[in-house]
Amino acid sequence: MIDRAHRRAWAERRRHLEERLWTERLRHTPEGQRVQPDMGAVMAGIGTVVRLSGMFGRGRRNALDVRLTEVEFRFPHLPAAFDGYRILFLSDLHVGDSPGNMAAALPLLEGLSHDLAVLGGDYQSWGKPAAAETARCVAPLLAALRPPDGVVAVLGNHDSHELVEPLEALGVRLLLNESVAVTRGDQSIHLIGCDDVHMFYDHAAEAALRHGGGGFRVALVHSPDFAGQAAAAGCALYLAGHTHGGQICLPGGRPVVTGLDRHHGLARGAWRLHAMQGYTSTGLGSGEPALRFNCPPEVARVTLKKGASV
Repeated sequence: MIDRAHRRAWAERRRHLEERLWTERLRHTPEGQRVQPDMGAVMAGIGTVVRLSGMFGRGRRNALDVRLTEVEFRFPHLPAAFDGYRILFLSDLHVGDSPGNMAAALPLLEGLSHDLAVLGGDYQSWGKPAAAETARCVAPLLAALRPPDGVVAVLGNHDSHELVEPLEALGVRLLLNESVAVTRGDQSIHLIGCDDVHMFYDHAAEAALRHGGGGFRVALVHSPDFAGQAAAAGCALYLAGHTHGGQICLPGGRPVVTGLDRHHGLARGAWRLHAMQGYTSTGLGSGEPALRFNCPPEVARVTLKKGASV
């Protein structure tokens, strides 16, 4: 059941932060407000170099080359009813900056079986396009997802609080420092969704991790920045995006920039932090400039298995 009072308080605080932080290029982090590094200027500079090198067209084609990534995690304490449970994970759609990416992903989704779909945030770029237009752009992708346990999502640092209503009108369950249980018979797992902590940190995100149900718990947070808190709270799995895997990487996939404050080694792919396992998506869309090198966009299907972790 949705706590309407909680959501009203969240929306008012988020609206206030958006008005100030996006205008002044600040971030509200666990350590307090600080100036946002101008990552846009860094990426623009890289884009200029790519253009001068004659590689812009190749980088643009790479940004449309969406891959399906299969990932498997093993957990000794996974409820037996969820052995083989499949989570389809998409993040960082950036509909305004990435024309064509969702259409490129649709053939991968045809007939792709999964139990739950999870969206990791950043549907917009700095709150653009407007919420209604963003939802309209996302609608065909959502229509291709028919998981029996539905679609859950969180917001990213680029997303406006105004997105909640139009996305939920499309059948998406937004988790705004909230949790939801998925049941199989008398067994369950809990999904804990935190609002973006990279730019819009709130103590309520930590409270959600600590109190978001018992047993096997999955943290859904836009950025890997919060992985330490989730591990300390006893989460078994952490799903994140935000980094785009670096988007423009050195040969071998090493990111040039990650956009992270901490946990830079968790910027891409599968990882482990203490007893918690995690996955950071390279994202479906791309930030401006919409180029990729050594880092293809992806749709990830995460399978949970019961057994000793590797």
